[in-house]
Amino acid sequence: MTGNNPVFKPFSDCTMAQEKILIVDDEVVVAEDIRRQLRSLGYVVVGVVASGSEAVDMAGEHRPDLILMDIKLKGPLDGIDAARMIQARYGTPVIYLTAFSDEDTLKRARYTLPLAYLIKPFVSSDLRAAIELALFRHRVLRIAEQRGRWLDSVLQSMSEAVVTIDAQGKVTLLNQAAEGLTGWSQPDALGKPIQDVMVVVDAERRTPLVNPALSVLQQIKAGDRGTRPFLLLSRQGVEHVIHESATVIHDEQGGLTGAVLVFRLAIE
Repeated sequence: MTGNNPVFKPFSDCTMAQEKILIVDDEVVVAEDIRRQLRSLGYVVVGVVASGSEAVDMAGEHRPDLILMDIKLKGPLDGIDAARMIQARYGTPVIYLTAFSDEDTLKRARYTLPLAYLIKPFVSSDLRAAIELALFRHRVLRIAEQRGRWLDSVLQSMSEAVVTIDAQGKVTLLNQAAEGLTGWSQPDALGKPIQDVMVVVDAERRTPLVNPALSVLQQIKAGDRGTRPFLLLSRQGVEHVIHESATVIHDEQGGLTGAVLVFRLAIE
């Protein structure tokens, strides 16, 4: 590999690849200064607008890579409302520009998940750093979303039933196979206690069992059940003889965050 391979460009070079930026600020002098700074840094300015409604229109027309949005805009749409609409329609990342804001305004702004804030006035180095960080974070989030959709597709296509729960034993995922065996749809099951969604009894004794996902959460040994299959009673009262395996889920610090349960029909 040579140092000229384009795959291995430094990140700062990647962000200078003619990224398109929309400026939204109702102070003409400030907006023009930001435009000048952006051009000197090598970015493409697709427009400068002074209102939230214009920002929404321009975002749809030009599809910028990033929007610099003043929080305090005059008119029916302030910067926060405009950012919310743009993100809902186009998913465009936003950096908020502000000179000062009260706590209520900042709280509203946080709900729109901005990638950065810039306090006016600012210098070119601060502007460039905020843009690079915002674009990088946006790319990382997009990759995570794509991987999440891929993982969800894999889980939903599995022939085995998969259920996940949080540390409190509440259902957080139910794939299609699990929906079929439990009789619960995922929307109905989410947030419900696992023992309500998966009612399990001993296949021979017909006695209630601790749900295997709860067993691993609570570090309860399943010695009394051994390797025997058990009965799953569906929401509609249908009985399924199944085998299962369960394991706990930990976060990066080793904390317990939940458990995953995989089960399938027993072959008789």
